[in-house]
Amino acid sequence: MKGLLAVAAAVSVGCARAGGVMEPQVIPISAVSHHRSAVDVYLLCGNHDAEWLGLVGANDLGLFAIPVVRTRCVEGLNFFLVPRNGKRGYWVGPLFPQRGWSMGLTIEKYAGLSTARVR
Repeated sequence: MKGLLAVAAAVSVGCARAGGVMEPQVIPISAVSHHRSAVDVYLLCGNHDAEWLGLVGANDLGLFAIPVVRTRCVEGLNFFLVPRNGKRGYWVGPLFPQRGWSMGLTIEKYAGLSTARVR
């Protein structure tokens, strides 16, 4: 009887843990481009550790995700955007996202007007 009780207790604790709310392991990033050419999107911690997230087409949408551990950056996360038809890139940021948040990036036609935000 004691053995059966011990098994029942172990199973109920295991089910309680499995039924709990799981913390997200990634932070989603949505990008909207109003630029007339495709744009390469990089994510950096401050001005180092660049990671290419992907390409957002001209007047298109892009969805990316980064691991939560990538947000551990004292200087803040910056996007570096490089239009394919241009010779220069430009910075957007810094951002300080936290676990459970998401980020949004709006890529405008002109470099200085692009914005990023956390939600």
